[in-house]
Amino acid sequence: MTGKQPTFQKDALLEFARSVFVAAGVEPANAELWADILIWANLRGVDSHGVLRIPEYIDHIDTGKLNPRPRLGIERSAGAAVSIDADRAPGPVAMKAAMDEAILRAREVQVGWSVVRNNTHAGAIGYFALHAARQGFAGMAMTASSPLMAHPGARVRAASTNPIAIAVPGGDHPPLFLDMSTSASGMGKISQAKDAGASIPEGWALDDQGQPTTDPHQAAMLSPMSGAKGSGLSLMIECLTSLFAGVPLIEYALSTGKPRFGRPMNGLAVAVDVSAFGDLGAYRDRADALAQAIGNLPAAEGTEQVYAPGERGDAVMAIREKDGIPLPAGTIERLKPVAERFGIRMPAAD
Repeated sequence: MTGKQPTFQKDALLEFARSVFVAAGVEPANAELWADILIWANLRGVDSHGVLRIPEYIDHIDTGKLNPRPRLGIERSAGAAVSIDADRAPGPVAMKAAMDEAILRAREVQVGWSVVRNNTHAGAIGYFALHAARQGFAGMAMTASSPLMAHPGARVRAASTNPIAIAVPGGDHPPLFLDMSTSASGMGKISQAKDAGASIPEGWALDDQGQPTTDPHQAAMLSPMSGAKGSGLSLMIECLTSLFAGVPLIEYALSTGKPRFGRPMNGLAVAVDVSAFGDLGAYRDRADALAQAIGNLPAAEGTEQVYAPGERGDAVMAIREKDGIPLPAGTIERLKPVAERFGIRMPAAD
């Protein structure tokens, strides 16, 4: 979907996003973190979770779905476990706080398990799993939302895209990590296709009659990844996040016929002290050896490189840090009214 799209330097996009969020009432430190995760997603090629989300987030602030100045609070604390009320915070702010809390507890009792309630869209959650891995912990993050996805056999939304990310520390090699949705594609990629004026691949989405569609404007619900496996994993993530948090999202929507007010999200951040199971340095070496073994696999015809988990995004990041981040015309046009509203100069294309 990139084609000959204009490219922008990461620092220019980072400053633009930060300035927009501050102008919208977000505290500067939180605006910096929020902007950083958006640009990080763009750099890794996950454009569906990058700056194209900014107009949506501003709308959520305007409508009260998102609180630009939240008061995060710990509701329960017991050993390795902690429950946090996000007060409808910017999603990355709450998930970063949750992972920091999980890491703190893992330093003390080898495992930290943080559940977040009343959160908002957290962006590319691999960011938080990597935050743990870079400090020598195995990290895991999940988020849960109201129904967006089909369930096999049903013709209405009954599950959600609930993503899961896992990261482990490496040595000379960057951390190995997985960041995946439980749907065949995310809603952000549907938005990305709309911005690019492109169709979507078969199997990504269904229309409002439960029929497959390749028109992003007709996409009423997403298809689960691998059928029942994807929807089943989605519902189990709901159990580990929303049910733990005491704010059910799927069951509430299905029984009432409407999502909870503001469409809140819930989350989970887990950190595990790798050194509790043996020498951390030796673990790092083994992770590096695994990545090397995967990279050394004989490539199939038409494949230039076999990637270990996380390496493809690392490769895209290396290119985009040098050559800039491409943005489709549709995304640029949707950002212009936001810039005009707050009196912020649009970043210049390369």
